[in-house]
Amino acid sequence: MNKIYLCLVVATCMLASNIVFAAEKLILGVHPFVAKEMVVMKFTPLAKYLSKKTGFDIEVRVGSSYDEHIQYIGKNKVDIAYMGPASYVNMRSAYSEKPVLARLEVNGDAFFQGNIVVHKNSGINNIDQLKGKRIAFGDPNSTMSYIVPHHMLHNAGVFLDKMAKHQFLYSHNNVALGVLSGDFDAGAVKPAVFKKFEKEGLLTIAKTPKISEHLFITRSNLEKEKIKALRKAMIEISGSEAGMKALRVIKKSITGLVAAEGNDYDNLRKIISESEELHK
Repeated sequence: MNKIYLCLVVATCMLASNIVFAAEKLILGVHPFVAKEMVVMKFTPLAKYLSKKTGFDIEVRVGSSYDEHIQYIGKNKVDIAYMGPASYVNMRSAYSEKPVLARLEVNGDAFFQGNIVVHKNSGINNIDQLKGKRIAFGDPNSTMSYIVPHHMLHNAGVFLDKMAKHQFLYSHNNVALGVLSGDFDAGAVKPAVFKKFEKEGLLTIAKTPKISEHLFITRSNLEKEKIKALRKAMIEISGSEAGMKALRVIKKSITGLVAAEGNDYDNLRKIISESEELHK
């Protein structure tokens, strides 16, 4: 009887342990690159897909700002984070390396380039001609609407303090519209926004270096088994119709998630380091 009772107790404890593990919630943090409600709408299908594949209960939460998003994953306050390349590099520099799960593949490419654009009737054909002009940037933390284009401009001798005007408009769309309206002579936008407004009169005069795409990481103290399960589900997502449907809610041109490592962002790390020196 004692042995039977002991077995029942052990089995009950194991069952309870499994229930707790299965019910544990993992937070997927995302930066507010669009309105909060839109971010939740875009990432919830992926969270549900990953929950089904891994058995974890994954919930989307949106940071109030880019800086808060960096702080939360840096301090291990969220379990999983979707990050832009610059935010990832800055987080790693300010805190510590985090396990990388995967990075986006867009139109079959895990790298992307930004566009420095002007109005097609401006008469401006290269970035050297932007000296003394008015230029629009997106968010100060944005890889392709400020950090990399600013580095390019400086290396070309186009210094911000010598421009007639430069301003942060906090949106790639706003930058494109500012250039098209004539409020600015040039601006920096991501490729999708350039394509969106190309027919309206945008012209690309330069492209940034190739930068590794947006990525998913985890907090540094997440259990290894969970990291392994999440990474497997992400890397294998291209073989799932449901998984790809969820990914394309985030961005229609996403073609999968691919393996990634921290050193895939070394060229951006060098650009950011050199840019920081300029501000000292």
